[in-house]
Amino acid sequence: MLFWLRRMTELIQRAPLSQILHIATASLAHASPVLSAAITAGFRESGVQSLKNLNDPNALPMVAIRSAGLALESIVGVVRHQPDGSSRSEEEQDDSEVDEITEALVDEEYLETLVQIANERFEANTERIRRFEENLFGGKSKEEDQWEDTEERKERKRREGLAKRAALKAHGGGRV
Repeated sequence: MLFWLRRMTELIQRAPLSQILHIATASLAHASPVLSAAITAGFRESGVQSLKNLNDPNALPMVAIRSAGLALESIVGVVRHQPDGSSRSEEEQDDSEVDEITEALVDEEYLETLVQIANERFEANTERIRRFEENLFGGKSKEEDQWEDTEERKERKRREGLAKRAALKAHGGGRV
């Protein structure tokens, strides 16, 4: 009977899921400043992980930026599942024949207080994100530090190599 009661009652809670930002980095040396920027900004539960040994040059460490410090969890109601009143046993009843009764466990004033607290925490998290960006980019605008895709990088490296070859050739420097 106790199992049936547990199965027939669900708690309603307001608990936003914590979000995690994953950043793939080229090496542990690249992961370190990202992690430092996150922790300094207030994302204390952040860390570095990899499926390989982090000392492996092919590891590609992942920085996980997360924080549970601003989490807010509160039970605000309950949903009770009532059988439809038929004569079948509890085990024979399926979910389609169950009525739900939702009951609030708190009043509206308490809900308004929860919303106010949640909004304050969103503001605090927005500030953490701003500090993280500032720490990570060091005051540079994002346009100054554009990401280079594979083809752009390949073309840039080719141009640099050709320029280096021409410079060596012009100065009579060794085999090319």
